[in-house]
Amino acid sequence: MTVKRYDPVDVLVIGSGMGGAAATKILAEAGLRVVCLEQGRWSQEYGHPHNSPDWEWQRTHGRWHTAPNVRRLPEDYPVDTRDEEPLMWNGVGGSTTHYTATWPRYRPSDFVKGREHGFSPDWPLTYEDLEPYYEINDRDVGTSGYAGDPGRPPRKGFSTPPLSPNPYGKVVAKGLDKLGWHWWMMDMAVISQDHDGRKACNYCGNCQSGCNRGSLADVSVTHWPKAIRAGAELRTNARVEKIETDASGRATGAVYIDMRTGARYFQAADVVIVAANGIGTPRLLFLSENAQFPDGLANQSGLVGKNLMHHGLALVEMWVESITNTYQNVVSAAYIIEEFSETDVARGFINGVTLHVVRMNGAGYQAAGSHTGNVAPWGVGHHAWFKRHFAHGVCILVVGEDLPLEENRVTLSDTLKDSSGLPAPKVEYRLHPNDRKIVDFGIDRALDLSKSLGAFETKVNRFVNPEGKYAPGAWHLLGTCRMGDDPQTSVVNRWQQAWDVPNLYIMDGSPMVTSAAVNPTSTIGAITVRAASYLRDHFAQARTAKRTTKSGVGNR
Repeated sequence: MTVKRYDPVDVLVIGSGMGGAAATKILAEAGLRVVCLEQGRWSQEYGHPHNSPDWEWQRTHGRWHTAPNVRRLPEDYPVDTRDEEPLMWNGVGGSTTHYTATWPRYRPSDFVKGREHGFSPDWPLTYEDLEPYYEINDRDVGTSGYAGDPGRPPRKGFSTPPLSPNPYGKVVAKGLDKLGWHWWMMDMAVISQDHDGRKACNYCGNCQSGCNRGSLADVSVTHWPKAIRAGAELRTNARVEKIETDASGRATGAVYIDMRTGARYFQAADVVIVAANGIGTPRLLFLSENAQFPDGLANQSGLVGKNLMHHGLALVEMWVESITNTYQNVVSAAYIIEEFSETDVARGFINGVTLHVVRMNGAGYQAAGSHTGNVAPWGVGHHAWFKRHFAHGVCILVVGEDLPLEENRVTLSDTLKDSSGLPAPKVEYRLHPNDRKIVDFGIDRALDLSKSLGAFETKVNRFVNPEGKYAPGAWHLLGTCRMGDDPQTSVVNRWQQAWDVPNLYIMDGSPMVTSAAVNPTSTIGAITVRAASYLRDHFAQARTAKRTTKSGVGNR
């Protein structure tokens, strides 16, 4: 097999999503030679369906579906699982291409669960350590929101004012105030005014088909143009097959397949960063096994692929007499309810839950059952049902923290392969009984809101498959290469440097220690900015670093 070789570069980044984009931008702007390999294409090449009459079909069944097992594009890799529906995008920008850009931060308590209850470890850093990097990342992506939430640490302002809640917000706020719950405008990575050369959101509601205006913080719009201007090279259609190592255990670069021709190339680098998401990263580390690393790269601890976290999820929809126009605006949340986000053992479980006041989708999606299977009748009564329900809906997303469990894991499939013949990842995931209690508690609180609003109909989606098992839409892929201060109990150190492979870094959701009860992309970006800034400032040591049990290539 002939493998063509490229000249060495300073840094090779694998994956172009939130982590890969932020790391590449920071390192390229410092003058380092950076190449990023992305197995997919630019999202613009797929054609956003916003002006197509079948735009909802494309998002729910076609090429803009959020799950690779449904899309089945050549650049996707299938996922071998019956325990979930993993959601990701294999293309420039990763899952920021079609996510909701919901942007809350973790809470200070989310970093110290070991001290709180001991069923999760503490992070090797604190909220205060990460706070400056949240600010940098927020500036880079562009945000909207309202500062001053008394339930959270003080923070600086947002790039733009909050998005309009429309009639929806006013209706729901009355019900929340009646219950006496604390709620706040959701932090969003969607700009409400023109900002940084990007257009303001026009409230079309088709966020998950990729924003064709650049209003939503897709890193292919926010980060990659700047990284490329700084000298970074982004190679698309480049599926990484294996990370190579030398006799000393250092990474030397990666072999990748050109998806267009099938040719193989080797890109040498002094430092390798893996940013392939919480499923793709452990998969690649397992694919990179060799005689020196027989259990997979960077896996001396045996924890690669373990402790997978998705969040415990449920959706509760209700329909009220008031006009809500919930099909309008961004698809994500108008408000976040954090009344129940901290542990209260009197509830019968540890950790917490947040409720997100999210919007519904368009007319076709709602008539076909929306999020909870409330299907409009066909024939006689259809129009009356539609008039009664459409523009009258309220939807609550329940987001519970799930515990990191070793049995929730990513391995390699024995039977399923991608279009290049590489083993697909296999995912096993079960919800811990504690986390099931969290979700049930959140559902009950959403039902309380339904009563407060005087809803005339309410439906619940508990994400249960035909076998009766919890099988979530796995939007968040976290924890499979945990960070820590002990090489026996973690895969990477506090700077996201692999203990076993000193010039290998992991910068995506994999190093995250806990899942919290909120969307993770803001925190993935912040930990990446922190780790990449450290690598930039200590690059001379990083390029020659040897295996160590210390916490990083520099001082703690």
